[in-house]
Amino acid sequence: MSSKSAAGRASKELLLDVLQLVLDKSRIDPALAKKLRYARTKGYVRREGISHLLTQKGREMLSENKIWELSVPRPRRWDGKWHFVLFDIPADKRKRRDIFRTRLKEMGLTLYQNSVWVYPYPLEKEVREIAVFYKLSPCVSFITAEEITGEAGLIQLYEL
Repeated sequence: MSSKSAAGRASKELLLDVLQLVLDKSRIDPALAKKLRYARTKGYVRREGISHLLTQKGREMLSENKIWELSVPRPRRWDGKWHFVLFDIPADKRKRRDIFRTRLKEMGLTLYQNSVWVYPYPLEKEVREIAVFYKLSPCVSFITAEEITGEAGLIQLYEL
């Protein structure tokens, strides 16, 4: 796991702990109360009267957690088709492009050429969700092919 994803997961775990504290008022653990104060200073929750509400930033953090947990289902048999993800993301969206690239790599895709990734199983739904979350949908395309150059190496890599 990369340090970037480890830090992201730690933040998400903190937020989930805080939500547990907010939902279970019968149990006020001092450690969780400290996490709640921290979450308020980071802008994940806000106090309203005696209640705490999840902010937009907190909702986005939880949504991003779902994105990082996405994986491509692996069918029992390979259908012999290769699934490509192509993207042309402008330089002004560099940070989102880097995160998108990291997610593709962590999901098991292989870099075929610059900005072209390949995988032996259908993945459009999952990758589209990631692209939508990071507002990159117009920059991402999909191709399915039956034969590709260098196929033998990929078959070996994916143990097909």
